[in-house]
Formats: sequence, structure tokens, C-alpha cells
Amino acid sequence: MNPPTNLITPAIIPEPILGGKLVSYFKGPITNTSPLYDVSLEELHKYIISDQLSEKTAQLRAITDKKFYNQFKAENFDYATFNGTFQKRNEKGLKTPSGYFIIDVDHLGNNLKNFLDRIIADKILCPQLVFISPGGDGVKTIVKIDISLIDMSAKSKKMNAIWQAVNTYFSREYADLITPNEKNEFIDGSGKDISRACFIPHDPNAYLNLNDSPGIDSNFINNYAPIKKQQNETSIKVSPKTNLDKLAKKHLLQTGNHHPNVIAFASAASAIGTPISHTLNYLGNFVHISEKSSHADPGKLIKEVEDIYRRYNTDSGGVVFLTELSFGFDIVYFKYSTVKSSFLPSSLYWDKILQILQYAGFSKRKIGKGFIYTHRSGCIIKEVTPENMRDCMNNYINQINMDLKFTYQNIVYQIPAATVREIFLKNSNNIFNKTWLEHLQEDKDPILKDTSSEMYFCFRNCVVTITKEYIITKYWNEKTGFCVWEDQVIAHDFAYSDNITTSHFYNFLRNVTNHNEDRFFTMITGIGYLLHFHFSESEGQAVLLYDETITDTRTPQGGSGKGLIVNAIKQVRNVTKIDGKHLDPANRFKWEQVTPSTQITWLDDVKPDFDFSVLHSNLTDGWTVERKYLPQFTIKPADSPKTVICSNTIMKGGGSTNRRRQHIIELSDHYSKQIRKGDEKPIEREHGCIFFSPQWDSNQWNAFYNVMFYCGFQYMTNGFVSYVGVNVELNRFRQATSEDFATWVEDQKFELNETYFTKAKYEAFVGAFYDDNHRIAQRTFTGWIKEYAQYKGLNLELKPSNGISQFILRSI
Repeated sequence: MNPPTNLITPAIIPEPILGGKLVSYFKGPITNTSPLYDVSLEELHKYIISDQLSEKTAQLRAITDKKFYNQFKAENFDYATFNGTFQKRNEKGLKTPSGYFIIDVDHLGNNLKNFLDRIIADKILCPQLVFISPGGDGVKTIVKIDISLIDMSAKSKKMNAIWQAVNTYFSREYADLITPNEKNEFIDGSGKDISRACFIPHDPNAYLNLNDSPGIDSNFINNYAPIKKQQNETSIKVSPKTNLDKLAKKHLLQTGNHHPNVIAFASAASAIGTPISHTLNYLGNFVHISEKSSHADPGKLIKEVEDIYRRYNTDSGGVVFLTELSFGFDIVYFKYSTVKSSFLPSSLYWDKILQILQYAGFSKRKIGKGFIYTHRSGCIIKEVTPENMRDCMNNYINQINMDLKFTYQNIVYQIPAATVREIFLKNSNNIFNKTWLEHLQEDKDPILKDTSSEMYFCFRNCVVTITKEYIITKYWNEKTGFCVWEDQVIAHDFAYSDNITTSHFYNFLRNVTNHNEDRFFTMITGIGYLLHFHFSESEGQAVLLYDETITDTRTPQGGSGKGLIVNAIKQVRNVTKIDGKHLDPANRFKWEQVTPSTQITWLDDVKPDFDFSVLHSNLTDGWTVERKYLPQFTIKPADSPKTVICSNTIMKGGGSTNRRRQHIIELSDHYSKQIRKGDEKPIEREHGCIFFSPQWDSNQWNAFYNVMFYCGFQYMTNGFVSYVGVNVELNRFRQATSEDFATWVEDQKFELNETYFTKAKYEAFVGAFYDDNHRIAQRTFTGWIKEYAQYKGLNLELKPSNGISQFILRSI
């Protein structure tokens, strides 16, 4: 993916202050080596926990391509030099050491929270400032130091002595949470550089504690000497077929074990790659230790075993012990070969693949009775396919441009990158299929969804909540424990205002409702109903947008603004548009464009003969969506999208069953009457702009959003406000019969309770409008009389007498 470009420049950056320990602050990009000014940790902490960097940080964490990730971070993030203040960011440019040292730990994965809890509570280091790194997978820790420990005489790596001691400390205290690299480094090696730059991200929970602890001093340096590999150390070699039971028989007594027994057993267990947790578990549950031994104390036993594992370190960081004859490293599964007397790459290490996908944000989510695949970044989710996950893994594989090199059981393994790619390509067909992907973890966090009493709208800077009492905004970090579909986040900022009359859209709504208050409230509560993403059994209605103008069924006009209203809703809700002209109710895939994140289904320009009953079950029982080449899913009623229909003609089939499911809104001809030749643009001409276009500045967008939320507020307060249609029933009648019949039947001035001969009236009508070669059947004429009665709200009584058809119109 390409790096995002729609950044918001922070409106607030930390202001310089005088006094106290200071560090230099640099404006990005990283190529800028001149500081902006010097700031305190306290000022930086305020900046980090503010919302100024939240969007930029979220954008970075959404990038999966490593190259673009590094490029985006280098070009867009400000940074600080925590080790001191500088005239230029290089060792010669140092002005004053800050008395701080930055500890950088990366790739913590699932151990991130545990590490944060422990480092913050660390009584030896006593951190001054702790925050999560820009990528979200590491932690930056700022601690105090005695500046006399800095080797100013060194040509480079002036912080080396401090760094080495901290690395040793971490190897002892945090080895269970951090996997060292091939150099046995537990913390980032760049910390040896006194001008080391640290990018500044957003972390609302960053920890600040400006305490008076001594921090790292000479005692600390002496207590934690650098980790050195003893050259004369004798390697302990054990057959890989050996397990802990066999080692116990060789090195342990049945009862009364002492120090030498424990040392021999633990050393051998370490040599065959047994995880320390397995060894400790075995010693604790199956080995009897003499009461006279110091190892009878569980705490001392643990420390002794940990020391052994450190002393006999085989540089096998990253190796995952599986069995005595197998292990995993990176994405490769190794199996012991008796022929080669060594471990050989065999296939993919499936658990690592699963970890990579899940760490990248992929999971499954239950929709109805089935599951779909999703990708999550922060609290933003989107539906994905197995192909998207394959692309993610391909990116991971393609970034392996160096051989996999590690040591296991004192044997150095070097697996060419090409071999890793070949193993992946041969086995990937076994991963990206429905059966294997069932192992993905399920994302159970609820979708942020409207309730019966609240509406929610997600903007870049805030979440808007609407009730019948108020409209309020809250920052994202004030709402937790939920997720939001990516295509439901509105790509603008929002600020509430109760002045809506300056909005072009407000004036548009006034125009299309003829400046009639009753019609206006019918319009805005109808819009509010569509905005309320909540199902109520008492409603379950579709909103129908019709033209008020008497419609010629042969040449329907349109142009009143129906589509613009739905496009307005589309700016704040996720709308799926379906072409009504080509909608085939018999097609099983007719709703395949509807997604789990669809909030409104828009049937645009439906045909006059569209059967509204097709929607009955959707409006009450939810949606069943069948998709070509993708799994079918069901949207339960509580999560079902609302339905809006735009039509230039009135749909057939009135009746109480249909009408109680329809909220009809008529639009006046304010704009359509200005269309003469067909190429006029009355809305653009009257308002001086194209709605929802780049011509709109932030003020006009904000005014528009406030109008929409006014609609939502009025609906929450008043519910539907219906208005008796101007010409809906007349248009329905004209379109169900014909223009000629509608004109003729009004001229007849039928009396109630009078008996009329059907054939006579039929002959009179066809004689006036048809010739002998083109005439309707009498049955059709009778049906039109029935439509006329329904239009007028009358009962039609058909009364045959002596084989002659008659009809009578009566009051209901």
C-alpha cells in the first residue's frame, strides 16, 4: 500500500520552558538535524497524551508494507534526543547531556502489556517517562543516569557502558518477555549513540513520574557487567532424541537431590533446547530435592536454573521448542533427520503463520450464523478475503532478504532466504482456505452501533452522540471496548453548532418541501429515521422518495433532488446503492452488494412494476445475502440496514400491507421545473456550488453535518412526522391505469349508489380513445374502475344481472 497523504498537521506542539532537565525537540522529517527548541519531559508527556498525534500514529500502524512504513515514519514524525540537547543532531553537536538515557525495546508482541506493567513498577530503574513506540509493538523508557558515566572521550558510542549494563539487566530481569537478537542484545543497539533520535507518537496512557531516584549510577554499572561469552566454556552436547525423563535418569537421584544433580540436569536440559518453563515444571513436579539443599527453596531453585540457562546460552533466540525431534524458527518447521543427524527444514511452522496474521490484525467475526474475515487497526475494522491475508504473508516473505541464521544445540543453522520462500510457496495452498482459517481468533468486540435511545457518528476527530435530549461530541479515547467498520468513519473533522440556516443543504430541504413546515418535518424526520441505525419492530419501514408533480407515465421526468438527499445521507452513513432498473427479484444474488457494514440500502430508480413485497421479509426479519464466490451471510434484524427507494413513478400495489411499511416523502418541483432542455443544472446554479464536492470548505461541510444531526435529533425527539401526500395517490392511480382513462373517469362524475352498465361505459371510453384495431379488453377496463374506486376510497360492487355486468360505487 502507499503511505497515507491526508495528514493533519498538529495544531499544538510542545512549548519550550526554562529550568529542569531538557532534551532537544526536532520537527520532522528525520533528515532535519536542526532542533526546533529544547523541552522538558513534562511538556513532551503532555504532547504525547494529547490527541494531536493520534491520526498520524494510527495511519502509520495501518501500513503493512515495511518499506512504506519506514518511509512514512521518517517523513512525517517529529523526534527528540532524550540523551541531551543539541545544536545539530550529531555527537559533535551536543550542547548539554540531559541526565537521561533512552531504552528502546522492540517486537514485544503479546508481551507488550506485561512489559509495560513491569517496567513502570521497576524499582531499580525507576522510569521517568514510558510510552509505546510509533509502531505499537515496542516501548520507549526514559531513565535517569549519572552523566559522569558518559564516555566523552570515545569517538562514537559514548553511551556504551550504560547501554551494556542496561542490556545485562534486561537479560536477567526481562528475558521471559524479550527475545534477544543474534548478538544477544535485549534492547535496541542504537541506544549507544548519544545523539540517538526517538520518534514522538501518540500514547494516551503514557506514564510520567519525575522522581528523585538515582537511576543508573556506578553501582548499577558494577552490578550488571556486560554479557560475555566464555571462550573456554565446554559445550554440553546431548542427542536430540533425549527427553527430560532420560536426562533425569542420567543426572538425578530418585530422592535427595543436591546442588550438583540440579546443575547437571538443568545444563543438559538447556543444551537440548528445552524451554526453561518445561525444565522448571519438571523439577517442581517430578524431582525430589533434599531438604538440606539450598534448592529446597523454590525461589532459589528458579534463580539457579535461570543462571544456568544464561551461562549455557546457545544463541537460540527465536527458536520454539516443540518436541525433542522438532522445533520452529520464524515460519519454518524443523524436523530431526536420523540420516543427516541434524534438524532439517520440513514445512511451514503453522502457529507462527497464525501469529503473524493475527498480529497483523486479521481475525474472524461472527455475522448471523456464519463468520467473515476482518482486518483490524486500532478499533477500525474492515471485511477482507483470504487473498488479502495471502498478500500480507507474501509481503512478509518478500521482506526476508537475508538468510535465517541461528544456533540450536550448539549447531549453527543458516537457511537461505530462497529456501524459506520455496517452502512457503509449496505449502501456502494449505493455509488460505476456509478450513485452516477457522483457527483465526474471533474478534468479539461489539460494533459501535446505535441503540433505541442513541445515535453514533464517527469522525476523524471525535464520536458524535445524538439522543432526544442532546447532541454531544467525545474524543475517541473517551470511548473504549468497541470497534467501527472502516467505511463507517467519516473522513472529516466535526464541531457542533446550532446555526444550520447557513447550510446549502438546509436551504435545499426547504426548497424541495415548498417551505411548508409540515412537509419539512416529514422530510427531516424521514432523513433522521434513515440515519438511526437501529431496528424497531414497530417500524420496519422503507422510505420512499417520490416527485410531487403529476407524472406522465410514458415520460417520467425526475430532477427534483431525490438522489441528492440519499447522497447526503451517504456522507454520514454507509450506503449501498442498487440499480433499481436492473433489479431482478428472482435473482438469488440480487442483494450481493449489501455488506455486513451496510447501514442503508438504496434502491435507485426502480421500475414501475417493482414488487414491493420483495422487501417485506428484509424489513422485518433481516437480510439473507448470497454472494457469488463468497460465503452467504445473514444480517439479523437488529443489525439490518434501513431501506430507501427513489422512483420517478409510483410503485404499483398500494394496499394496507404495503402502505404500513412505507414512509412516503414527496419532493416539490422547485428544481425540476427549471429543467427545459435537459442539460440545465438548477441546483448548482441556485446554490453556486456542487454539493459534497471539493468546492465545499470545512465550514460548509461542518454546517451540512449539523443539518444532518438536526434531522437525527428531530427524529429521536418526535419519531416519524407524516404528512398527507399532495399527489401520491393520484399519481399511483394514473400510473396503474392510463392518462386517458384518468381524464375520462373524472369527467363521468359517477354518483354513489347508482348502478352503471359496465359494457356501456366501456364502449363509451374505448370509442373516445381507441380505434377498432387498438383497444383494451373489457376486463382491463373493469380493473381500472376498481383502481379508481381504491383511489377515491370507495367500495366497488360488481353486480351481474341477467348476464349483464353492472357496477356500483359505495362509501366505505
